[in-house]
Amino acid sequence: MLFGQSVFQSVVDRLKHEKETEEEGAEPPPPAGHRIAGFSSGFVIDTHIETPPPANGNLDAYLAFLADPAPPPEPEPAPEPESMPAHLERTSLADVSAELAIHDADTAATLAEKRRAFARLNHPDRVKPQFRHNATLRMTAANLLIDQAIRMLRAREHFR
Repeated sequence: MLFGQSVFQSVVDRLKHEKETEEEGAEPPPPAGHRIAGFSSGFVIDTHIETPPPANGNLDAYLAFLADPAPPPEPEPAPEPESMPAHLERTSLADVSAELAIHDADTAATLAEKRRAFARLNHPDRVKPQFRHNATLRMTAANLLIDQAIRMLRAREHFR
Protein backbone atom coordinates (compact mmCIF):
# COMPACT_ATOMS: atom_id res chain seq x y z
CA MET A 1 0.00 0.00 0.00
CA LEU A 2 1.19 3.44 -0.86
CA PHE A 3 0.05 6.04 1.63
CA GLY A 4 -3.26 4.42 2.35
CA GLN A 5 -3.85 3.19 -1.21
CA SER A 6 -3.02 -0.07 -2.83
CA VAL A 7 -0.60 -0.07 -5.74
CA PHE A 8 -3.48 -0.90 -8.08
CA GLN A 9 -5.54 2.02 -6.81
CA SER A 10 -2.65 4.48 -7.21
CA VAL A 11 -2.12 3.34 -10.84
CA VAL A 12 -5.83 3.71 -11.57
CA ASP A 13 -5.84 7.24 -10.12
CA ARG A 14 -2.80 8.21 -12.18
CA LEU A 15 -4.35 6.87 -15.42
CA LYS A 16 -7.57 8.69 -14.64
CA HIS A 17 -5.67 11.92 -14.11
CA GLU A 18 -3.79 11.43 -17.42
CA LYS A 19 -7.02 10.80 -19.30
CA GLU A 20 -8.56 13.99 -17.91
CA THR A 21 -5.55 16.06 -18.94
CA GLU A 22 -5.60 14.58 -22.47
CA GLU A 23 -9.25 15.49 -22.89
CA GLU A 24 -8.54 19.06 -21.87
CA GLY A 25 -5.73 19.20 -24.44
CA ALA A 26 -3.11 20.20 -21.94
CA GLU A 27 0.21 18.50 -21.86
CA PRO A 28 0.72 16.41 -18.73
CA PRO A 29 3.29 17.85 -16.32
CA PRO A 30 6.44 15.84 -15.87
CA PRO A 31 6.45 13.68 -12.78
CA ALA A 32 7.79 15.60 -9.80
CA GLY A 33 9.45 12.59 -8.28
CA HIS A 34 8.99 9.09 -7.02
CA ARG A 35 7.63 8.26 -3.64
CA ILE A 36 9.20 5.44 -1.74
CA ALA A 37 6.93 3.04 0.09
CA GLY A 38 7.31 3.08 3.83
CA PHE A 39 8.58 6.66 4.13
CA SER A 40 6.62 9.72 5.11
CA SER A 41 5.27 11.98 2.42
CA GLY A 42 8.11 14.43 3.03
CA PHE A 43 10.68 12.07 1.50
CA VAL A 44 10.47 12.45 -2.26
CA ILE A 45 13.24 11.69 -4.71
CA ASP A 46 13.32 14.27 -7.47
CA THR A 47 13.98 12.53 -10.78
CA HIS A 48 13.39 15.56 -12.95
CA ILE A 49 16.78 16.96 -14.03
CA GLU A 50 16.91 20.18 -16.04
CA THR A 51 20.10 19.40 -17.96
CA PRO A 52 21.70 15.99 -17.98
CA PRO A 53 25.28 15.84 -16.75
CA PRO A 54 27.94 15.28 -19.39
CA ALA A 55 28.82 11.65 -19.97
CA ASN A 56 32.45 12.21 -19.03
CA GLY A 57 31.96 14.83 -16.32
CA ASN A 58 34.68 13.52 -14.02
CA LEU A 59 37.11 12.96 -16.86
CA ASP A 60 36.45 16.44 -18.25
CA ALA A 61 37.06 18.01 -14.84
CA TYR A 62 40.30 16.06 -14.46
CA LEU A 63 41.54 17.04 -17.92
CA ALA A 64 40.60 20.67 -17.31
CA PHE A 65 42.66 20.56 -14.15
CA LEU A 66 45.64 19.15 -16.04
CA ALA A 67 45.30 21.58 -18.94
CA ASP A 68 46.22 24.63 -16.85
CA PRO A 69 49.22 23.62 -14.77
CA ALA A 70 50.47 26.11 -12.28
CA PRO A 71 53.77 27.67 -13.26
CA PRO A 72 56.69 26.04 -11.50
CA PRO A 73 57.88 27.96 -8.48
CA GLU A 74 60.93 30.06 -9.04
CA PRO A 75 63.96 28.54 -7.38
CA GLU A 76 65.11 30.45 -4.38
CA PRO A 77 68.65 31.71 -4.57
CA ALA A 78 71.03 29.57 -2.58
CA PRO A 79 71.88 31.29 0.69
CA GLU A 80 75.48 32.20 1.19
CA PRO A 81 77.19 29.81 3.54
CA GLU A 82 77.49 31.44 6.89
CA SER A 83 80.85 31.67 8.49
CA MET A 84 81.34 29.99 11.81
CA PRO A 85 81.36 32.32 14.82
CA ALA A 86 84.87 32.89 16.10
CA HIS A 87 84.26 31.40 19.54
CA LEU A 88 83.11 28.08 17.99
CA GLU A 89 86.40 27.74 16.12
CA ARG A 90 88.32 27.46 19.40
CA THR A 91 87.79 23.81 20.37
CA SER A 92 91.02 22.88 22.14
CA LEU A 93 91.04 22.13 25.84
CA ALA A 94 93.40 25.03 26.47
CA ASP A 95 91.15 27.51 24.65
CA VAL A 96 88.04 26.40 26.54
CA SER A 97 89.94 26.44 29.84
CA ALA A 98 91.11 30.00 29.22
CA GLU A 99 87.56 31.03 28.34
CA LEU A 100 86.11 29.46 31.50
CA ALA A 101 88.79 31.02 33.70
CA ILE A 102 88.55 28.45 36.48
CA HIS A 103 90.47 29.46 39.62
CA ASP A 104 91.19 27.87 42.98
CA ALA A 105 88.86 30.40 44.62
CA ASP A 106 85.79 29.17 42.67
CA THR A 107 83.04 27.51 44.67
CA ALA A 108 80.54 24.89 43.51
CA ALA A 109 77.99 27.66 42.95
CA THR A 110 80.34 29.78 40.79
CA LEU A 111 81.36 26.69 38.80
CA ALA A 112 77.70 25.85 38.18
CA GLU A 113 77.08 29.42 37.02
CA LYS A 114 80.09 29.25 34.68
CA ARG A 115 78.73 26.00 33.23
CA ARG A 116 75.29 27.59 32.59
CA ALA A 117 76.78 30.73 31.06
CA PHE A 118 79.04 28.68 28.79
CA ALA A 119 76.14 26.44 27.72
CA ARG A 120 74.01 29.49 26.84
CA LEU A 121 76.51 30.39 24.15
CA ASN A 122 77.88 27.01 23.10
CA HIS A 123 75.27 24.29 23.53
CA PRO A 124 74.81 22.29 20.30
CA ASP A 125 71.03 22.76 20.40
CA ARG A 126 71.45 26.54 20.32
CA VAL A 127 73.68 26.79 17.24
CA LYS A 128 73.01 26.13 13.57
CA PRO A 129 73.30 22.52 12.41
CA GLN A 130 76.49 23.08 10.44
CA PHE A 131 78.26 24.29 13.61
CA ARG A 132 77.03 21.61 16.03
CA HIS A 133 80.13 19.46 15.86
CA ASN A 134 82.35 22.28 17.13
CA ALA A 135 79.78 23.24 19.75
CA THR A 136 79.71 19.64 20.98
CA LEU A 137 83.50 19.58 21.27
CA ARG A 138 83.46 22.83 23.24
CA MET A 139 80.71 21.66 25.60
CA THR A 140 82.46 18.33 26.16
CA ALA A 141 85.69 20.13 27.09
CA ALA A 142 83.88 22.61 29.35
CA ASN A 143 81.97 19.87 31.19
CA LEU A 144 85.18 17.89 31.63
CA LEU A 145 87.05 20.90 33.05
CA ILE A 146 84.22 21.96 35.37
CA ASP A 147 83.61 18.40 36.61
CA GLN A 148 87.33 18.07 37.33
CA ALA A 149 87.34 21.39 39.21
CA ILE A 150 84.33 20.26 41.30
CA ARG A 151 86.08 16.97 42.17
CA MET A 152 89.21 18.85 43.21
CA LEU A 153 87.09 21.26 45.28
CA ARG A 154 85.45 18.34 47.12
CA ALA A 155 88.83 16.69 47.68
CA ARG A 156 90.21 19.91 49.23
CA GLU A 157 87.18 20.20 51.50
CA HIS A 158 87.53 16.57 52.54
CA PHE A 159 91.17 17.02 53.59
CA ARG A 160 90.60 20.21 55.60
